[in-house]
Amino acid sequence: MTCNTGNLATRVVLGLFFLSGCSGGNSPSRYEPSKQLARSAIDSALKTWKSGVPLGEIAGKPAINMFDERWQLGKKLESYEILDEVAGSEHPQFKVRLKITGSAEEVNEFLAVGIDPLLVFREKDYRKATGAK
Repeated sequence: MTCNTGNLATRVVLGLFFLSGCSGGNSPSRYEPSKQLARSAIDSALKTWKSGVPLGEIAGKPAINMFDERWQLGKKLESYEILDEVAGSEHPQFKVRLKITGSAEEVNEFLAVGIDPLLVFREKDYRKATGAK
């Protein structure tokens, strides 16, 4: 699998630009998915990864773009389970137990931002993309 980090970075920057409320007085919360939609998008993205499909836009209404460096690098997802919602997070965020081939089982946090497309990030990749601490 060819790793096109330029394309990923472009999608992240464009996605975050549109989420920032670039059309004047619009509230950023207008671009926030409901908790139910966020959970569903995270599930769809992880299910697609687990099925062996290469990283790319997941067609549907809304379209979903997933940002997880491990998927981008071609790692295989063996299993996952969405656990609890992360209380007090800025965006709808959920803990997920997952197993990647060749690695120990781990718990990561995934969040969703946007409406259409809906952007799903592993929390670590979101911080990297946005410069958040």
